[in-house]
Amino acid sequence: MLKPAPSLGLLADLLDGLDIGLCAFDADDRTLGWNQTFLYLFPEHDGFVHAGEHYRENLRRFYRTRLTSDELPYIEEYVASGIARHQVQSRPYEFEHRGTWLRVSTQTVPGLGRMRLWRPITREPAPAGARAAEAAHAAPDGIAAANADGRILSANRQFGQLYGLSPAEAAGLTFEAVVVRAWQEAAEPAPDQLLARLRESLRFAGAPFEVPLPGARWIRVIEHVREGGARTGVHFDITALKREQASLRAAEAEARRSASHCRGIIEHAPSGMLVVDAAGLLVETNRAFRAALGDGTQDGLVGLRLAALGDPEDAGLLDGVLARAAADGGPAVGEMRFRRRDGGTLWARVSAVRLHLPPDPVSTLLQVEDITARREAERRIAHMAGHDALTDLPNRTLFRERLDARLDALPGEGACAILWLDLDRFKVVNDTLGHAAGDTLLCEVARRMRAVLGPRDTLARLGGDEFAVLLPKADPLAASRAAARLVEVMQAPVTVAGRPMHVGVSIGVVLSPCHGGDADTLMARADRALYGAKAAGRSTFRLYDPAMDSAAAERHGLELDLRLGLERGEFELHYQPIVTAAERRVVCREALVRWRHPVRGLVSPASFIPLAEEIGLIDRLGAWILRRACRDAASWTDGARVAVNVSAAQVRHGSLIAAVQAALRESGLGADRLEIEITESLPIEGRAADPLLALRRLGARIALDDFGTGYSSLSYLRRFPFDTIKIDRSFVADIADPGTAAIVRAVVGIAAQLGATVTAEGIETEDQLAAVRREGCTEVQGYLFGRPVALDGVGTGWHQIGA
Repeated sequence: MLKPAPSLGLLADLLDGLDIGLCAFDADDRTLGWNQTFLYLFPEHDGFVHAGEHYRENLRRFYRTRLTSDELPYIEEYVASGIARHQVQSRPYEFEHRGTWLRVSTQTVPGLGRMRLWRPITREPAPAGARAAEAAHAAPDGIAAANADGRILSANRQFGQLYGLSPAEAAGLTFEAVVVRAWQEAAEPAPDQLLARLRESLRFAGAPFEVPLPGARWIRVIEHVREGGARTGVHFDITALKREQASLRAAEAEARRSASHCRGIIEHAPSGMLVVDAAGLLVETNRAFRAALGDGTQDGLVGLRLAALGDPEDAGLLDGVLARAAADGGPAVGEMRFRRRDGGTLWARVSAVRLHLPPDPVSTLLQVEDITARREAERRIAHMAGHDALTDLPNRTLFRERLDARLDALPGEGACAILWLDLDRFKVVNDTLGHAAGDTLLCEVARRMRAVLGPRDTLARLGGDEFAVLLPKADPLAASRAAARLVEVMQAPVTVAGRPMHVGVSIGVVLSPCHGGDADTLMARADRALYGAKAAGRSTFRLYDPAMDSAAAERHGLELDLRLGLERGEFELHYQPIVTAAERRVVCREALVRWRHPVRGLVSPASFIPLAEEIGLIDRLGAWILRRACRDAASWTDGARVAVNVSAAQVRHGSLIAAVQAALRESGLGADRLEIEITESLPIEGRAADPLLALRRLGARIALDDFGTGYSSLSYLRRFPFDTIKIDRSFVADIADPGTAAIVRAVVGIAAQLGATVTAEGIETEDQLAAVRREGCTEVQGYLFGRPVALDGVGTGWHQIGA
């Protein structure tokens, strides 16, 4: 059974209930406390012992009320005698007090100090005449009485033990003779000038002095001179105290030597090192820190407040690190900014620990690790979460956030206009000149559009060749003029790969609140207006008109075909290999659904997946994809994984877990060979991540697809332990750019820390493959290794892709 932790009140009651008097002192002899039994045994001390005061002050207060007027001049002698006895007492002794015999002992308490205990004991009563002699012999210290000539008249047993003779042998000898005899019998040479110093000490009666004895022993003597010249001396064995003092001096010398050695290590350490005193002033800075700040000399920094070097906004962080280091004793860590001499910012990871370096009683050592590059990479990744990697425009996520914020503004302040843009003939550029040329075109389009919009307007790239503009006013004339400027600026040809390309833009315009009060409605109607502009001949704009809703009828027809297609089994899966970057060995195949319509032909998922999500067919279609993919993968002999894309709607509806379990059970495929891919459009805060966690518990792998095009950020990666992070093809297309390569390298580093595999998508050339391998990507996917094909058309490259 566990022992209950007692409360402080209970402990105090227990101590007061003991029949042992108790008084505790800290390492500096300040009184910490006492129990009630102590005051019962020594009622004369009640009111004279104060907690927190040095034992000397308690004794002085006590003697001032107890000594006679003749004794008051010697109060300091009494206090010194009491202090000496208190400090050197090491063995128990017994004495009688107010008719009760007490046994006195001292206990050392690690981390606290010392505790003196008085235990009442039972002894046979002694004759009155023998009590004085018995008390003298029972005392813990040596006592000797001498006449005016200095010859010893009597001594107790402890005196004889201290000096190596019996009390009878001591009688008649002077104290000088006793000391000389002790040295002679030890056959050791006495210290030079011993007797001279001893005579000098005896001249000042009442002043404590110390006597060395053979065997490195030391005795402290306090003599009390009475009327007529007779004197009584009390002799304390302070050998242990002397040894402790010598040990402390040696420790201090070693500490000074260690401090010097430590300063040498600090100066030559490869990372920045600082030492600040208790007031927060710089005492030491090493050359690594000075170089990081751009300050070559230590003289320019020593004596400054550490806070003066930091960014004012991080002052609270710095104070917190120093406070935690002082409170905890162990390292306290924080990240903060310092100002460089050239005006730049040094991001640093600061680790602080308390030191005790002479001559400063308290110092703090700080290790300053330059993390500027890491912070910049994190900033770039955070920026990437809300911006398009190719054009650096706000992406769909950031556009939606700004639109929602605008619509949620106070009444009268939420009016706005939305321009929904789609490039004309962009597919021709991609098909004829390749994706690299298409990317160049998109960047030029973004540059031109920014040039004709105002500073308060938001231009976003939603994906592919789709853009959107958020205008802060719902003025139809101003919105029409902005749309006309965008159409006009795209009339001039764009030179791509040395060829002039004519790419126009079609625009749909909606106004809030007259065309809708929520983002979804406005964007849907903007899309209808866009299709109206395309139907009008492209390279123009159209303001939303309710008549445009007739376009929904066409979509309704597609919806009916989609439902019939599920009934008729018109869907099929194509597979694209994912290979190791080094060996090009197939380790996974991504299942991609295709719709073979009897009239429309092979329909791209981009045409029917969003519609399936909208009309509630995605769960049914997704379950079929899972069953078919698991069944196909179970027949593969190379043990490769199968990756299946699932939509955010499947996860939100809660049917995904049951569909995965059924697919695995029916196919017999091991759960570790199934990889579920989600996109960054799926929020995973709170309970939204529960379905993914359930899949992990089943044994399936979870992959984050198209990283960098949606909600992804450092916090997004931290909230869920992804097995695979798939870098979007837009990064691969621009991998030759040093900035993009640095971002890919940072993502790979973060993934490695999280234990995730990194897959680079969109590999089309050997140069791209070599680039992503250099940046640390271990798996790759793209047309270089194979296009998506049906299971019966995989050919001979099914297991390994040749170089």
